[in-house]
Amino acid sequence: MAKRTKKPATEKIPEVVIEDRRIPLGELLSEKPPMQEISFWVIGDSPLICHAWSEKAKKEMLFKQSKATKTGKEARNPEQDFVDSLYPMDPPPGIKKNGKKNGNQFYGFPLTGVKKAILSVAHKDRGVPRSDVMLALYLDAEMVKVSTAHPGAVCNLPLVRLYAAKPQMREDMVRIGSGLRKTANLAYRAEFFPWAIRLTGAVNPNMVPTHAVAFLTRQAGIGVGIGDWRNEKGGWAGAFHLGSITEEAAWDKYRLGKGPMPQPKPRMIEGREAA
Repeated sequence: MAKRTKKPATEKIPEVVIEDRRIPLGELLSEKPPMQEISFWVIGDSPLICHAWSEKAKKEMLFKQSKATKTGKEARNPEQDFVDSLYPMDPPPGIKKNGKKNGNQFYGFPLTGVKKAILSVAHKDRGVPRSDVMLALYLDAEMVKVSTAHPGAVCNLPLVRLYAAKPQMREDMVRIGSGLRKTANLAYRAEFFPWAIRLTGAVNPNMVPTHAVAFLTRQAGIGVGIGDWRNEKGGWAGAFHLGSITEEAAWDKYRLGKGPMPQPKPRMIEGREAA
């Protein structure tokens, strides 16, 4: 008859009792990510072109996908296209709901567009892997409810507040479609200039140092941009730079209603003013 072997006793994980709650020792010894608060301004070097998805465009997509019938195509309304391209926001805290600032309504821009621009220039060959930036960098935004195609649906966009002059209607020749089916069309969108965005958030300095965030932001402003017809898409709009201490002070005064809107200055290239 085979002799039974005694099973070794399983090792118990040490526990510590704190306020009548047993906490595993591993949880107590685990380190929390050292997040560092960040705040900086990105200031436009070229006009920012917005192109929000309109309720009309969303409904047309839903009609097509649900195989619904419609009476016919509506007449083009450039003014409505211009209004629909904007991202309206409520006033900041402390300002009345129907208030205006320096004659302008309050608008925003999708935070995702700004963060994608920063992520686009992150690469391991530059010493800042894209995956590290995605995990370590967090930027604040205001969740704003936007119109939807389906009446029972809800959609919230993370927007950052846009400090800019009154938007102008912009007309551009564009081509829509793909391949040989591309057709010429006119696009009517909102254009802002001058403009600036104040970004706040946090970063894990053990993964991405704060000076690396500044480097990526500068590179994104030159090589990528935000909005329509940006440099990344073969255009020139939506370029920006990281604000200096003097520029940040001027824009902070304007943000708080204590000073005029700063005016853009010629961009400097290798110590010389751009032509």
